[in-house]
Amino acid sequence: MEKKFPFEDEPNTATFVCSHVLNGERPILYVSHDEDGYWQFLCGGQHTEEDAKIVSLMKAFQLDESVGELAAMDYGKTAERESPEDGWRIRP
Repeated sequence: MEKKFPFEDEPNTATFVCSHVLNGERPILYVSHDEDGYWQFLCGGQHTEEDAKIVSLMKAFQLDESVGELAAMDYGKTAERESPEDGWRIRP
């Protein structure tokens, strides 16, 4: 069963993901809600500019619904986890 979209931002809000996450090669292990309001959903590895992809917030949520747990995360905060089975740790 699909979870309800939990973010206050519109589902079509542009977000950044790395190609590793978008291609299903690696899970989302790092999330940033930048000071300017942008969301980033990354695998936690090293990236080049070519690895950056833009998708909708809804698409990022569909890739891993557990990121919905971070929907209320304030601007300027990040969250990390060791694996998809671990809980998110939010940091300033």
